[in-house]
Amino acid sequence: MLPTRRPGCFQCCPARPHAGFSRRRTVVAVVRSVPEPQLKTRLKEIIAKLYRLPTSGRRQVFALSRAEAEQLPNLPSLAIISVIAPDRSPAMLEGVQYLLRLSFADVDFDNPALSERARRKIPNAFRPEHAREIHEFVAQLPETVTSIVVHCEGGFSRSAAIALGLAEIYGYAVSVRDPDSANSSVLRSLREAFPA
Repeated sequence: MLPTRRPGCFQCCPARPHAGFSRRRTVVAVVRSVPEPQLKTRLKEIIAKLYRLPTSGRRQVFALSRAEAEQLPNLPSLAIISVIAPDRSPAMLEGVQYLLRLSFADVDFDNPALSERARRKIPNAFRPEHAREIHEFVAQLPETVTSIVVHCEGGFSRSAAIALGLAEIYGYAVSVRDPDSANSSVLRSLREAFPA
């Protein structure tokens, strides 16, 4: 088991893993799909929201990258849905009380122009069982959980689709960086499994 990382570890020393961390995990964790200043600003804004109760009285759901999710504080009011590709190691989310770990490939199987490489990933794509797991996880959360974070590697495709699906199905307030980048087949599958 890896030791708990220091807060802000990936900000202060991404090139040198601390004792006990494998280099591969550190490299994976610091891959960013947005420029560093934007990442830090957005992460600070989201963390501030996690500490405040939603004014609407509705749960809030955020789509984040793996790197962002790994830097979140452990809060009793927070649940995390962690999505990784089948060939990736689990995100470092030790101590999170409400955690659902899913593994599926980022394949938009509704896309008619799917590449051959993407077609080979279809057997590992989002399935109805994943939709059921998400629903069961959300249904068992206590009312004290006011925020749900969904993360995938980059925070754009799979996590955005799940966050948007939760917002539609359950009426949650949603924060997604780019709604147009959401994996449409994941979103459609969630809608079909649990219509609003």
